[in-house]
Amino acid sequence: MTGYIALLRGINVGGKNKIKMAKLRESLTAIGLKNVRTYIQSGNILFQSNKQEKIIKEEIEYKIMQDYQLSIPVILRTSEEWEQIMKACPFSAEEITKAEADSIGESLYVAFFSKQSVER
Repeated sequence: MTGYIALLRGINVGGKNKIKMAKLRESLTAIGLKNVRTYIQSGNILFQSNKQEKIIKEEIEYKIMQDYQLSIPVILRTSEEWEQIMKACPFSAEEITKAEADSIGESLYVAFFSKQSVER
């Protein structure tokens, strides 16, 4: 069984597109996802599944539309992909520590897109 992280775009931001995470966990368990966990009210979801990624993404988007009447884009990555991303961080631990000490608030970001763009 593969571990996945789903990022829901625009959930619970500024009082819009509100979804309670306990209800979302129930919705996603109902479509067959296993060990569904959410992170705070962010719309970040951890789960396991044997289904193909494309099918999982489509099922999550459809279930959210069905249960909450919201059209929410889903970005899906495997836990293995997340580990590769963390290992590929271009900054040393020392650089990250210095940046954190020098900044106010958060200082390191990663952006995910739904698909790879092609430069021409």
